[in-house]
Amino acid sequence: MNNIKNIIFALIISWSIFPAFAADDVQKSDEVLKITLEESVLLAKENNISIKTAQNSLKDLKTTSTYSWNSVSPTATISGSASQDFENDIKSVGVTGRVSMGLKTNLYSDIRGAKLQYEKGLITYSQAERAVELSVRKNFYNLLYQQENLELQKQSLATAKEQYEQNQEKFRNGKISELDTLTSRVNYETKKPAVESAEITLQNSLASFKQILGLDQKQEIKLDGSLDDVLSVKAISIESLPKNDTPAPDVQSAEYDLKIAKNNLLDSRFSAYSPSISASYAYGKSAVYESESVNTTNALSVEVSIPLDGYLPWSTRGINVSTKKNSVDTAEKKLEDVKTTVAVQTESYIRKINQAISQVESLKATLNLAEQTYKMNLTAYNYGKTDLLSLQSASDSVLSAGVNLKSQAYTLISTILDLEDVLGLEFGTIEKAGK
Repeated sequence: MNNIKNIIFALIISWSIFPAFAADDVQKSDEVLKITLEESVLLAKENNISIKTAQNSLKDLKTTSTYSWNSVSPTATISGSASQDFENDIKSVGVTGRVSMGLKTNLYSDIRGAKLQYEKGLITYSQAERAVELSVRKNFYNLLYQQENLELQKQSLATAKEQYEQNQEKFRNGKISELDTLTSRVNYETKKPAVESAEITLQNSLASFKQILGLDQKQEIKLDGSLDDVLSVKAISIESLPKNDTPAPDVQSAEYDLKIAKNNLLDSRFSAYSPSISASYAYGKSAVYESESVNTTNALSVEVSIPLDGYLPWSTRGINVSTKKNSVDTAEKKLEDVKTTVAVQTESYIRKINQAISQVESLKATLNLAEQTYKMNLTAYNYGKTDLLSLQSASDSVLSAGVNLKSQAYTLISTILDLEDVLGLEFGTIEKAGK
């Protein structure tokens, strides 16, 4: 009986404690993750699928480069044989071991080619990382814009609601007409869809952002940042840009393409004109049943092969050399074109950045004027000196000016990020240097 009482008591204690743990779990799952821009970048580099895929490709290139000498690695085989001569009733068995290796002048170009491919792979991996970081930073600032746009829309909705409620009170007191009350209600109702649309757009963008970061879709996040930091950026020029010790990423990639093309030309020449050496050594024993005689194989052979058809321009090897020469010429022209493209893009982005900065200053003034105009119209309306439509127009002007300013701030920071990406600069350096 005492045992039953103890069991019941233990169950009661367990059920009394379980809800507390359950509540803690719910609280943890509902916890909002506050995240900065730099934290977002770190999360993406740790979890993003594109970066992990690029890491695997880089590992393959490193393995190939490390063992690129393996063409001269000796090969060893052991073979056994058994035969029976039915006519003469002779049975024999044998075992032979063979070691062989080949040496060709292409070994140098093979090793160098694998090394060049790995070094270019490092650049490709760096570009993959930068592409993800660029996407994270642009999406982060876009989300900031959407959040601030949503807040502006909500403020406008709240203002319209407050105005509608005030007009209801004024109508009940006989201070305004019923038409003004209905107009303010329509104005309030028409602003609701804009708020709902902004909320849906923000939620969709947050879902995509969490996917880039590798976060669970159930995890709620809150961005820690503001577009206001961008509004203080000053005009820039080519001379004021941060200096980079290495060429632009696209230029580096084109330079390695040229190095690889030259190495491929060297490899084709080795194949067409240079000799190759192969050597093998075999040792074996064979014996006949019911006989004491044992045959021994102990042989070393060396072969030197000198190609001659490479000197014939119409031969396969001759054509291959000619093709590789053209590839080098193409790679040289592409390198020059990439350098020109980077220079053109740099100047274009600088012009766009300075134009955006100029527009930001104009939009700041427009927003300040719109806010002052709205305050004056609100005071005049409360005193019956202006109509409701003028007040609503002034309110809409404040909303429009605020949204335009935030949109221009996002355009400005996006263009700055594009310029940093083209030049291979650390993200954020131009923004810091321009303040």
